Amino acid sequence: EPLVGYLGLPKRFVAGEGLSMVFQPIVELSTWSTVGVEALARFRSLPLRPPNEWFAEAVQLALGVQLELTTIAQALRQLDRVPEGAYLAVNCSHHAATSSQLARLLGSDANRSVLEITEHEAVEDYVALVTALAPLREMGARIAIDDAGAGFASMRHTLQITPDIVKMDMSLTREIDTDRAKRALAAALISFTEEMDIVMVA
Repeated sequence: EPLVGYLGLPKRFVAGEGLSMVFQPIVELSTWSTVGVEALARFRSLPLRPPNEWFAEAVQLALGVQLELTTIAQALRQLDRVPEGAYLAVNCSHHAATSSQLARLLGSDANRSVLEITEHEAVEDYVALVTALAPLREMGARIAIDDAGAGFASMRHTLQITPDIVKMDMSLTREIDTDRAKRALAAALISFTEEMDIVMVA
């Protein structure tokens, strides 16, 4: 049955209507070169709501994975806009990561793709997630953990998934120059990633 009012908007977004992507560069500080870009979904709607609320709404309507796959597909269609040699990072919940459709979406672009594991919902089965990620990694995709240091779940993701990239949460990097505790925690995370041969993004 079609949904009414603003509750119908997630279905439109799943169909690609009212959905657009913006791209945030990821820069290597030693060279100032763009090594990747993160694709971020933006939704045109009334009422105006931030993207995370629309994704949460889609999950409640059992459309979460479909919406994520739609945004990933839209991002991949714009891969030619990404600088040559740079990667494209897309947000991906563990449910989307275990979807049989994801490998088909990535296809030959997997080797330029980074899947950022998000925390839309708790991971109940890390063995299943790691198993699902293995063939994607074999295709060339890399795995990132988003918002590291923001909560217990992100650190558990890091320990269980052994990612290629860890993204430090903004709450740690903002005003780090004036906060001794933030510097200490960031230093600990950097030491961990160096020990594990993981790339740190802040």
